[in-house]
Amino acid sequence: MVHQTMTSRVSIAGDSDADSPTTPHHGSAPMRLTGRTALLVWFGSIALHTAGLIVLLFLVFPFNPRKEAPPAMTRVELIGDPTSHSFAPSEIPDTPERSSLAEPVDVRFTPQDYQELSELAGSRKPDLTIIGVGAGGGDFSEYGLNAGHVASADFFGLGASARGAQRIVYVVDRSGSMLDTFIHVRTELKRSISKLRRSQKFHVIFFNSGQPMENPPKKLVSAIAAQKKALFEFLAEVYPEGSTDPGPAMRRALATEPDLVYFLTDGEFDRSLIAQLDQWNRSRRVRIFTIAYFDRSGAELLEDIAREHGGEFKFISENDLP
Repeated sequence: MVHQTMTSRVSIAGDSDADSPTTPHHGSAPMRLTGRTALLVWFGSIALHTAGLIVLLFLVFPFNPRKEAPPAMTRVELIGDPTSHSFAPSEIPDTPERSSLAEPVDVRFTPQDYQELSELAGSRKPDLTIIGVGAGGGDFSEYGLNAGHVASADFFGLGASARGAQRIVYVVDRSGSMLDTFIHVRTELKRSISKLRRSQKFHVIFFNSGQPMENPPKKLVSAIAAQKKALFEFLAEVYPEGSTDPGPAMRRALATEPDLVYFLTDGEFDRSLIAQLDQWNRSRRVRIFTIAYFDRSGAELLEDIAREHGGEFKFISENDLP
């Protein structure tokens, strides 16, 4: 009786479970949440998700409050014993009077070889061409100006009619008879060549009975300051000696193809030179200016040479020297 009753209760319970909409759990009883429990679980889930979101925000955007940089401070170190010296920033140290600083300093410069530099002064002026001014105008040479392409080479007062000569050769007697007056010839050569312009060329040949003596490099050179200085040094080494024979020197002069030749001598020479010059200057392209220096013995031949070769003749006496 008792066994039968228990069986009935179980069956009723099973029937009751079968009618329930909840799916039966094998091996465990179904879990049922009351209203209060469900509310607690819901709030716990919200809190848990909120905390996770906050953690993620801190990981992505770390919280690092910006701190203002401290103001820059200057570090001052005192070297030595600060008690041994007094320092007052407000005090201005004494300075020398402004007038003493403004006093000019007397500086003087004296170049060496002043005489030689003065001789070269004429060659340092630039050559400027005045367009439209003819040779008949004024002489602008002292200002370094040319009238067109006109240039002159004055030697013992000759050369006024030789304006435009660009290639000039000086053929000068250095025989023994020139011993007492050679210093004046050397001075006049320096003066004449100093006035040449850089566009011109020059050469100097000395003659006696021996081989002609030429200034290096034994050809026409440009009339620049360096070449003029070299000539002045060469002139200091030339001294008169021997007898007179201008033939080789004149032949050498014409071989350089100049525009103008100055021929200076103080004595007689062989008349055959006239025929030789006629051969060497057959075209008469070179003008030959002749100078009888202190002695008229060769004046007639010199006049003939100047006349035959388009030049001029001049006799230089002691009174003609400056």
